[in-house]
Amino acid sequence: MIYLLLTLFAIGISPPVFCTIVQPDQIAKTVFLNDTTFLAYNSSAIKCRIDCADAETMLQKDFRSFQKVWMFNNTEMFSADDKTFIDSNRSLEFQVLNMEDTGSYQCCIRSTDLAYQSFVCYSTLLIVVEEMPEDGMNATAPTTTGLFASKAIKKNSVFSEAPPPPSWNVVIEDGDILNAQPENNYFLKIFEDNVTSIHCLVNEVEIKIKTSNNFPPPLYNDVLIQSFNLTDHSGVYVCNGTLQIGNETTIESVSFTVSQSWNDNKNADLLDAKLVAEALKSAFTVFSFFFISLFILFSVFGA
Repeated sequence: MIYLLLTLFAIGISPPVFCTIVQPDQIAKTVFLNDTTFLAYNSSAIKCRIDCADAETMLQKDFRSFQKVWMFNNTEMFSADDKTFIDSNRSLEFQVLNMEDTGSYQCCIRSTDLAYQSFVCYSTLLIVVEEMPEDGMNATAPTTTGLFASKAIKKNSVFSEAPPPPSWNVVIEDGDILNAQPENNYFLKIFEDNVTSIHCLVNEVEIKIKTSNNFPPPLYNDVLIQSFNLTDHSGVYVCNGTLQIGNETTIESVSFTVSQSWNDNKNADLLDAKLVAEALKSAFTVFSFFFISLFILFSVFGA
């Protein structure tokens, strides 16, 4: 048993919780985040995920070091056998979603810097339904803000959107390991100088990876690993960049490893989701316009 617990901690997954840790008199206040509706997994394809706290709190640099205790229906602790605690317990993801999962989920947090500090608890009500109501999108139902939902449900004629996965700025030094989680975005700074024409091989093979991106500050621009997945993005990276100083041109090389892991990264900062979304949308628009223009020119002059 001890070996199992040590193994779970080593790979960054919290073991199942079987006893109540946070007592009512330890809670300073409770913040109600969302009422959420999610289709059971026999009707949906995307996993349900609930965030620990509001976006502003989770963006705090020391949020990862906070003590986090997840509870179900205030005092009844739940087994984590079919759930995954993601990225230092900042989110709870359901591997299997059943009607019995309906209820109130609380994530109670406190800083570990001060002794006897009270918890602040964030509560999310999850309602699991087997299928969409007969009147479909016109039904009045809770919004889906705060978790990944398979379908948006209409409320007061406004569609709610599932929040994007976390995005990170990470400084990578030669020989470092990037600990990456599925679907997360990683904006990497791998060169000390402003180099151009960055080219990377992964496991000595060329893959489709975005380099030399012109994103606005504070986003790092050397390499973007977008929507990380184990198959496409894991391995040993060798990246070369061209450095121009006056009339001299040199090639700088950096090697690092990307591995799927729930461990924290050093020199990493969580990015604002809205900033990332706008940057990626702008980059995609410019990219699409460029290739559409090339296609038109080719069509006109090729004819």
